Amino acid sequence: MPTAALLTLVLVLAVGAQGASPQSGPQSGTKTPARAARTPPSLPPVAWSCPMHPEVVDDQKKACPLCKMPLEAVRLDLVWTCPEHKEEISAPEAGRCRICGRDLIRVIKALRFVCPVHPAVNEIDPGRCPKCRKTLVRKYLVRPHGDHNPKHGGHFFMASNNWHIEVTHPTREVFRVYVYDDYSKPFLPPALAPRIVELTPPGGAGARPTAVDIPLKRVAGKQYFEGRVKDLAVPAVIAMMIKFDAADKEYRFDFHFIEFTKEPAPPRRGR
Repeated sequence: MPTAALLTLVLVLAVGAQGASPQSGPQSGTKTPARAARTPPSLPPVAWSCPMHPEVVDDQKKACPLCKMPLEAVRLDLVWTCPEHKEEISAPEAGRCRICGRDLIRVIKALRFVCPVHPAVNEIDPGRCPKCRKTLVRKYLVRPHGDHNPKHGGHFFMASNNWHIEVTHPTREVFRVYVYDDYSKPFLPPALAPRIVELTPPGGAGARPTAVDIPLKRVAGKQYFEGRVKDLAVPAVIAMMIKFDAADKEYRFDFHFIEFTKEPAPPRRGR
């Protein structure tokens, strides 16, 4: 199965588990009513993922198509979390982060069951600790490639090297490129080299693209590269080539901006 199809399967499996909302635990950003807490939450289905290539997910136990290691069982669940506090916040419903007030976003996390006394006891199924017989509690783990939410209101993609890119068009003539690791944390590879290579007039199916070569450059003190296309507003149709490493090839990405991208609202205070 191609990697893109496997990544799609992650979302399909997680969505399939949403027949009932997962019970909120000590990590949740919102409180669950006492009556709902007594209702056993449904379990997400078991999927199979590679320990070395977490982007590989399948609905059957088999070998990883990339490294041939046996896939391991995992339960993937859609939960709401904070963009800044992903480890601490896992809520069953939309809301605000109890730590910083940001609006929660929906991501895929791995669900495990751990002993509150013996943290080494970490199971895929609910039950009791074999050492102290205490009931295992839910624990949500941040998962690579679990968060594909744009951070700056732009177009968000996973590149072939498992990094993520986001391209924005915040104002007339301006285009920016952000790069994130497989946990969607921002960083700037030293050899990153993005450039706009094609402009298509937004005039219908018959419009022919024009070849250009407009490099984007690192902006001092900022976590992005920026380039300018004279007089280009919206709608804007561009193609971009991005090289992530000096020894690697360039990869093409196409973008269609119907309107200018907008930064998300700042954290809300005074909850």
